[in-house]
Amino acid sequence: MQTIEKLISFVENLNKMVGKAASNLIFVFMFLMVYEVIARYFFESPTIWVHELCGYLFAAYVALTGGWVLLRKGHVAVDIIYQYFPRNIKFIADIIVSIVALFMFTVLFWQGYKFAWHAFITNQHSHTLFGPILWPVKMLLPLGAVFFILQICADFGKTMLEYKKGSAQ
Repeated sequence: MQTIEKLISFVENLNKMVGKAASNLIFVFMFLMVYEVIARYFFESPTIWVHELCGYLFAAYVALTGGWVLLRKGHVAVDIIYQYFPRNIKFIADIIVSIVALFMFTVLFWQGYKFAWHAFITNQHSHTLFGPILWPVKMLLPLGAVFFILQICADFGKTMLEYKKGSAQ
């Protein structure tokens, strides 16, 4: 029991750390966009890289904060009906949602990894003038899926522990 709680705590702390770090990317994104506006309109010297880099930063922001948002229960939830369920039905609903989410994010990891690996082995670059390599940004999809999967498993473990504690009472 203690081992499971330690694993849950480790995953939650990992998602907090990664999520908070990745959430700061929005400030880099904003700084770069302000830089682009100033360069373009005040110095008449637009960049070829800011918009694309900002797209990649935003992809990192979205991919790497997903597990943290799940930890904080920040995703859209329809609990209008759920709140009236008896405890046992809530438990079953939580298990079903965890299994479906685990399946979906496992497929996302698998397909995202194939997508990123292909970009890596073919040394794929963007088709823009800037032309950066694409595998690092494509690797964000499976990486983000891993953090999500870990948090789904941690939430599932917490659900099981809570149910077990409630059954013991």
